Amino acid sequence: MGGRRWRRAGVVLVGLFVPLLSRVSVPAAAQPVTSSPGPALPASRGYWAVGAGGGVLGTGGAGFYGSTGAVRLNRPIVGMAPSRSGRGYWLVASDGGVFAFGDAVFRGSTGAIRLNHPVAAIAATPSGAGYWLAAADGGVFAFGDAVFRGSTGGLRLARPVAGLASTPSGRGYWLAAADGGVFAFGDAPFLGSPVASGEPRSVVGMAATHRGLGYWLASADGAVDAFGDAVVAGNSVGSRGAPAVVGIAAAPVRTTPETAAFFYPWYARPDLDFVWRHWEANRHSPPDDVAANFYPSRGAYSSSDPAVLDAQMAELAAAGVDAVISSWWGRGSFEDDVLPAVAAAASARRVRLAVHLEPYPGRTVERVVEDVAYLRRFGVGDVWVYEAALSTATAWAAARGRMGDVRLMADTANLASLRSGAFVEFARTGRFDGVYSYDAVRYTAADFANLCGLARQERLLCSPSVAPGYVATRTKPADLRVLDRAGGTRYDAQWRAALAAGADIVSITSYNEWHEGTQIEPARPYCFPDAFCSPGYEGAYGTSGAGAETSYLGRTRVWTDAFRAS
Repeated sequence: MGGRRWRRAGVVLVGLFVPLLSRVSVPAAAQPVTSSPGPALPASRGYWAVGAGGGVLGTGGAGFYGSTGAVRLNRPIVGMAPSRSGRGYWLVASDGGVFAFGDAVFRGSTGAIRLNHPVAAIAATPSGAGYWLAAADGGVFAFGDAVFRGSTGGLRLARPVAGLASTPSGRGYWLAAADGGVFAFGDAPFLGSPVASGEPRSVVGMAATHRGLGYWLASADGAVDAFGDAVVAGNSVGSRGAPAVVGIAAAPVRTTPETAAFFYPWYARPDLDFVWRHWEANRHSPPDDVAANFYPSRGAYSSSDPAVLDAQMAELAAAGVDAVISSWWGRGSFEDDVLPAVAAAASARRVRLAVHLEPYPGRTVERVVEDVAYLRRFGVGDVWVYEAALSTATAWAAARGRMGDVRLMADTANLASLRSGAFVEFARTGRFDGVYSYDAVRYTAADFANLCGLARQERLLCSPSVAPGYVATRTKPADLRVLDRAGGTRYDAQWRAALAAGADIVSITSYNEWHEGTQIEPARPYCFPDAFCSPGYEGAYGTSGAGAETSYLGRTRVWTDAFRAS
């Protein structure tokens, strides 16, 4: 956890690897220069440079969204923070005036406040819906959804504060003083500072790693100190005469957005499987009367029918879904019997196969080790463990090495444990690769943000699960919970919340869980024999007829495209 000091870091210096800036014509009046990469843009796709006068230069994929270059500023620009999408940014002046461009939204400033000390830095919240400003004395000002977590305003500092960085959860931040002193607040861990080395420093900026388990401090000469899991490399300060470095911004993480859908292959009909399965639950009489509040456009089908499976996988592929997470209840179950056919259909449509490891009778970690080896025969590389905490984290950790190269995701029904961070700690201790929410009812946008923030702190993948609605009264009459689809607006809101939370994988609850009414599989208007009539998806997104039946699949494609573009 000790500090490491190199020059010309693998992070983006404000003054961005001075040799790169030497290729850009920066007006003398705009120097010194600060730079910041868009958080959604790989480092190779570009960066921004901003001068003290507020002139902004964008290279590569970093678009120009405006500047204060033509504005007569009361004080010079001292910092820049990109919006979460990378399609906007904020500039801050030393008097605390904030200027928003692109999709960055102005949330307030200290421009009208008489400050004891000038503003020195700005950092955006993970959602992009707020930001903090830090003054040279360590006073912190919070705007939008930024929450004040503490400051050094009451301390006598040896050198002024020069840097500010947020934790991935947004529930804490670090301040860095010019001498390299680091002050941690909220959930920000103190990971070291260069003060103890005794070497003189002139720190001008700070940036945190994407998991929040490390940070960099940049000095005016271009040298960088790294702590925790921060890594830098190289030994060149840069070209002579280049603009002085005045800040630092972490290079963005290169991740590929993924979308996965929970899939239920447990439906059967007598002509193919000798019995009805699932459609007949709660004393219903298929095919006219099924255990659902909606009726499938393709009728009461069998999950063992290759033609049905091919059509379902084709729909998922067309909707932009990368992986199908097939419900699996152990070896010898009906879901296991149809798994080869599911695997073949998914492969034919180039949809990756994963399994949802249900809490089947007798499920233990030792049996899961055997299950994983068995499932790999069908090309399963991802295993999503429902109710993972039914076994201990210690047991999962001890067995993880024997599971080989499989990605393991964890779920819990204990919402309090998830909100407190206890479940994410369980997943880290158990050596899972990520966490997901699944539940279609209880998770809010705030829960999605909290889940992903906590996951990033523990270096885990985060998968908020989005659902169009919920209703199970015809299958489970005692379950009176109903989440209306509201013409699709609820599904849209869930997707927005998942993307705002910084999801690595968006999981969809579900493709075809008809019992709970969470499905996006096509449905049609239908009146059941008991006189209950379902409107299907009529009116969703302004559609009707055949267009309404597939409306949620079409909308999923809109969102999967947006997710990839982000």
